[in-house]
Amino acid sequence: MCKMHEIAWIAGMEYRKWFSLKKMLILLFSILFLGEYIFSDMARVAEETGLSINILEPMDLVLSFQFYMLVIPLIFIVLLSGFPDKSGGNIFVMMRATRRIWLAGQFLFGLLAGVTCLGSFFAASFLWIGRGAVWQNQWSGFMTDIYERFPEIYGQNDRLFLESGTMSHGTPVRVMMMGVLLMLAYLLVMLQILCLFRLMERRKLGLLIAMGITVLGATAVSYIKSLKWIFPLTHAIFGEHFDRFYAQPLVPLWISALYFTVLNVGLLFANLYLVKRCQIADEV
Repeated sequence: MCKMHEIAWIAGMEYRKWFSLKKMLILLFSILFLGEYIFSDMARVAEETGLSINILEPMDLVLSFQFYMLVIPLIFIVLLSGFPDKSGGNIFVMMRATRRIWLAGQFLFGLLAGVTCLGSFFAASFLWIGRGAVWQNQWSGFMTDIYERFPEIYGQNDRLFLESGTMSHGTPVRVMMMGVLLMLAYLLVMLQILCLFRLMERRKLGLLIAMGITVLGATAVSYIKSLKWIFPLTHAIFGEHFDRFYAQPLVPLWISALYFTVLNVGLLFANLYLVKRCQIADEV
């Protein structure tokens, strides 16, 4: 219990330090981008057709397409570009906790930051969709009926609709829960990559590699089908596990769970090895 208290104390301290006007402005601009490019267009089409939208469908959509969800890890990487904090203030932390406890606290803080980002996007989707959204655990007419009833509008706005493979293998709640869990697993990979290179004193290289893996993963999903499952981003997209036209399973979700487990455990061992040798408080 004492160790858990120390980990939570370190995470809480880092979380409070993380909030700043600059970081919140970056998060706000990313929210505005998704809001204007996706959420507001969904609300417009729903109003135009008279079809209702499930309150969870906007974020289900974001978490189901690579170029929408690309915004979340990229913003996350930018917001945690200095992760983990090795500044002089951590001298006092290291007097109270071991290096492994410090590292665990840093990772907990990183996941809290990721949950904050996801929560902000969820809150924004609620605001943009407005009172016209419905609360139910089934797909709305907006997703299921628009193709037959308004084919021209569907053709002009097809980027605003979930694929049949996604809807056939989950309810709105299940797709949201699986999407969030897969995204958090992906963000943990990004955290560990940032930490690995930070401990090796190669912070900028770590940023480039984390961003590069994310962008290349999104590109592979669309254009390099034979290699896409090498990249963690593919495993983080619920809809990619199923055929978009015939709704047949392509890769079981447990394979992606195993993929993230092996990848994160491997990175964790590397970080535990490096944290024993790094110098805390080597920055001001």
